[in-house]
Amino acid sequence: MSDHQAIVEVLLMKSILGQELVDTKFHLFSGRSAHSRKVSQLQALSANDVVLTARSDFLAELLSRTGPPDATFVDFDDGSVFEDGVTLDDYGYASDSDLEDEEVEKASQTPVSNDKKGNTSELDENDDGLLVVADGRCKVDSTIHNLIPPQAVTPITSPSIQHKLSVVNCRNILVRDTAFRTWKALLLYLYTNKIVFSPLKSQGQPRAHVEDPNPSTWWPCSPKSMYCLGCKVRLDGVRDKAFDAIRDSLNADNILQELSSSFTSKYPAILQMQVQVLIQHIASAPVIQNMPSLIRRIVDSQLPHGADIIIDLYQKFLLQCHPRALALANSPTEREP
Repeated sequence: MSDHQAIVEVLLMKSILGQELVDTKFHLFSGRSAHSRKVSQLQALSANDVVLTARSDFLAELLSRTGPPDATFVDFDDGSVFEDGVTLDDYGYASDSDLEDEEVEKASQTPVSNDKKGNTSELDENDDGLLVVADGRCKVDSTIHNLIPPQAVTPITSPSIQHKLSVVNCRNILVRDTAFRTWKALLLYLYTNKIVFSPLKSQGQPRAHVEDPNPSTWWPCSPKSMYCLGCKVRLDGVRDKAFDAIRDSLNADNILQELSSSFTSKYPAILQMQVQVLIQHIASAPVIQNMPSLIRRIVDSQLPHGADIIIDLYQKFLLQCHPRALALANSPTEREP
């Protein structure tokens, strides 16, 4: 029996016995306002600790509060100060494609006024993400204690608080650095091993705003957002799937735009992969036309990873065109006695 099948059987047993299937609720931001430079519109997702702890060591540690106390874990309820959102700087990933731009949504419903205009293309990114955890767990029913791993029911030392949420006997966690859409896709992956990615914005394809009625086939998320999350929660499988999706989305028209993004500056593996794609399209018309602009930005210190781009591009060029010279240059120099 596979681990995934065993998890499914545990959930089926709990369902048949009429036991609670929701142990944890995650609260995440789904909207972004360029005008106020905030993320807002909290939405909740429910999950079972059996799945979370079995599929992710990171989530098992998060739920059990193992390790030293973390100041970024705070109580969360309906009256939380985070109800009105947080700044983009506090959120940590300002250009997250899985956040819905509020100005765009309002513009589709009402005429655009001057105070509703915003430009998200210039939003800065900061990858210092935080997890904020609240505990509203009541006493766990002893009849299901043997179905839940011990780390999933370790008591939290923080005092319990009154919640107005529909599910009372659950822990409530506010995730400050991940979009609702991304976390929803992650939970689906943990439950089913299935994941669907949206096109990159640089591909110029329309994004699907209305999801298919069948959630098992259509809960798309940004591969870049999922790559960030996969690295954070230490899930190599979903990280690698996101990596492949990003690579497959690159072409001559968008490679320079993606290579110059701040997302790329944070992940050396992404940068090296994108430089390889750039070499594959080095003689294409879009690259020939726009490469001078990229070089000027690097020279003007507009890209923090500009030097890394040039170095990796040069090394890959030597490896492809002058492999022997590169090998000799990198070989240890013999000193005369």
